[in-house]
Amino acid sequence: MSDPHRPDPFICYRRVPDPHAVSLDDGPALVVGTEGVFVAPHDSPVRLPRLAELRNTSADVTAALHQIAEYGGEPVYARAAGAAGVSLPARYEEIGYRELYGSMPDEELALVSRAVQVVSWDRDSAFCSRCAAVTEPAHDECVKRCPECGHTQYPRLAPAMIVGVVRDRRLLLAQSPRFRGRFHSILAGFVEPGESAEQCVAREVYEEVGITIRNIRYFGSQPWPYPHSFMLGFTAEHEAGELNPSPIELVDAGWYGADELPEVPGEVSISGRIINWFRREYG
Repeated sequence: MSDPHRPDPFICYRRVPDPHAVSLDDGPALVVGTEGVFVAPHDSPVRLPRLAELRNTSADVTAALHQIAEYGGEPVYARAAGAAGVSLPARYEEIGYRELYGSMPDEELALVSRAVQVVSWDRDSAFCSRCAAVTEPAHDECVKRCPECGHTQYPRLAPAMIVGVVRDRRLLLAQSPRFRGRFHSILAGFVEPGESAEQCVAREVYEEVGITIRNIRYFGSQPWPYPHSFMLGFTAEHEAGELNPSPIELVDAGWYGADELPEVPGEVSISGRIINWFRREYG
């Protein structure tokens, strides 16, 4: 009987040494490629493959199969697409993480993020980062141990901050050279060693547009698969200074009222949720 108080999805880990030992009826399987995961994009809603569909050809028992969670009362698995013997029916296509926003439930999108990171970590930790010996995986914990020097390697996360800054009922939006068209978003960046989340927010804003901020408040978070990171969202108020966008980081930056926003992210991302919060509060 399931526990009504248990979160769904429930994050857990188990390494399956022999994929043949897993029941064919067991759960969804996230097959991780080079740019994203394989889904059936023309199904409605977009559908993840089942583990049984990976077993239509001979499986390579040397390629790791990871149970990464339990969701909807079923185990959820992840595996690399490049593993020998791993194939899927033709209707499954590799789709990038960003492209999946809005096409599947947030819980499944979070599992996609976890699958990408676990599979990538498994590949990148095959050798000890300290002495270069071949590492040994644990079967009940997401960790690699070095038999030579004892060093342990867990999946690493690089926290990223994103912030909506408000001044006189107007929101700070900027355009990155990576954005298409007139697409704008709020400011973001990665935490440096020895820095708190709030310090990172203040530094990134100053570095990118040359202003100081105050009243930094936590808003929410979002899993993010690359580069092994998750995002913490904040709001803040302008304190001092005029906008001076960094030519290295930005094409443009400006203050926008709730009724004059340019093209911005949708609410499935934390940037979009912060922008919609601004619309509700100041519109």
